[in-house]
Amino acid sequence: MPYDEKELPDGRVENFDDLYEGHFEDWIRNWELRPERADKAPGTTESAMDVAWSGIDRAGFVVVDLSVPSTSVAMELAWALCLRKRLVVIAHEDAVVPTNARGHFRVVRYEWSTRGLPKLRSSLHAEIEAMRQQRREPEMDLRPYIPEDRLRAKARVEEVSEDYIRVRDLGNPRRIAEMHKQDVSYQTTVPDHMSQRFFVGKEFSGYFVNRENTLIFTQQEGEDPWEEWEQTYRGGSAFTARVYDVNKAGVWVELPGGGRSRVRDHEAAGLKEQDEVPVVIRWIDRARQRIEIALADQPTGVPAPTAPPPAPSLDAYPQVGERQGATVSVPNAGFVLVKLDGYPELPTLALLHARRMSQSLREELEANRVEEGRRVWVAVTEVARSRNKPGRIDIKVREVEGELPPPEAGDAEEVPA
Repeated sequence: MPYDEKELPDGRVENFDDLYEGHFEDWIRNWELRPERADKAPGTTESAMDVAWSGIDRAGFVVVDLSVPSTSVAMELAWALCLRKRLVVIAHEDAVVPTNARGHFRVVRYEWSTRGLPKLRSSLHAEIEAMRQQRREPEMDLRPYIPEDRLRAKARVEEVSEDYIRVRDLGNPRRIAEMHKQDVSYQTTVPDHMSQRFFVGKEFSGYFVNRENTLIFTQQEGEDPWEEWEQTYRGGSAFTARVYDVNKAGVWVELPGGGRSRVRDHEAAGLKEQDEVPVVIRWIDRARQRIEIALADQPTGVPAPTAPPPAPSLDAYPQVGERQGATVSVPNAGFVLVKLDGYPELPTLALLHARRMSQSLREELEANRVEEGRRVWVAVTEVARSRNKPGRIDIKVREVEGELPPPEAGDAEEVPA
């Protein structure tokens, strides 16, 4: 899309940054997608063209705005077409769209006004939802086509966040993808924060994979062994393990069947690579991909590590889609924690992030005017077991319009499909 102030076909001058930051960004987040614009990509040192290319290459959907003439936007549209991306083209109602473009796809027209932008929101959402339901052919690439579903490659880390890293293919620098926590090696414990295992500049091997029409990077190879390991490595069972690595982080052993674990520091003295040692399984946690062991001849009096609490049942928690009155318990800089009226006994407060608030509430939060006890009307968007904190259920909500019930009202209302 264009950047900064541009003259619209009707002669008015508008700032396209305001259109993105004030409308597109919020809409897309509310649709459970992640918006990205090339000039907003964090921590990049690439040229503008490389940033635009890598963004289009990684995207699940591409939206192109042809409201004003722009060589770069036209070039980006061509890239998206060549890559066979799921594509939505929009344009101001008075914009002149090239004939060859009009013949290739339907253009969603919009009016930049208080009446027109809500219509654009509905039209854009409908287009994206329709594409999400379609069965799509694999995307293409401007490089020689590689038919393998899993392309093995060596990559370098270029960005590190809590839940994912962004990597670049060393053999093909234009190939960029994200690797999330759920794609770390089966042999490795899932970190609480990805920076515990990865840093900018680190190089390691893995696979570029097309997953749901989006390119991702994964360290996982073959079938998930954790279901079998849960049956094999039961608490209290004994095995003979082999030391396969000794480094600053500790002594690491491999169990029969392929499972790996770290020997606790107070037991590791004197062990070296290829040593075989008797071990006892303390506990196994599939969610974090962690096996806790102790040496079989552990001295008496040494406390055993605490096993993670059992995963709680979801039966007592709200269902996704429920609407609830809620009370703010913990206001924060970018979010608030709320207690749901219908679930006062839950040990977990629900998270209402700033990007899922109405504009008025978000402005009040930024001005530090949201206090404990504030009433809000919300819809549940996610209820899931926490991967970082076993034994806890995370609840996420978004603010919705509606008549707010009094605090004592606890009946949940289902959101119509």
